[in-house]
Amino acid sequence: MKGNGFTLMELMVVVTIVGIIAGFAIPNYAKSVERAHRKDAENNLMIIHAAQQLYAANNASAYWAGGNLAAINLNLGLNIIANGMTYTCAGGGAAFNCTAVRVGGWAFTVTVNQGAIVPGGGNPSCGGTCP
Repeated sequence: MKGNGFTLMELMVVVTIVGIIAGFAIPNYAKSVERAHRKDAENNLMIIHAAQQLYAANNASAYWAGGNLAAINLNLGLNIIANGMTYTCAGGGAAFNCTAVRVGGWAFTVTVNQGAIVPGGGNPSCGGTCP
């Protein structure tokens, strides 16, 4: 009479197959998470760039001097959430440079400056181990 359970060999085969699938899925998932952080940083820096352009238009063509994320949100009237990135801006006057540095995860930095975004191209640039 045959039992209704699984044999040890059947269980070992299933565990091996699940392990192989997980071996492929986990690295791809981690890379997808890092790409999402990069895209979020690029979008936020494009928003900061647009806010800097508005600030300059209202302040005799002078860009805001800069600071950390709290200062960026306060002075440029934004509500950006860090989401695993550290945002800073520097400059003022005729130029500015804003960066988003990944906290934890992969080591990459996304940068935008006063001339980076033009119609038809010139998106924020990524340096380091960019996903």
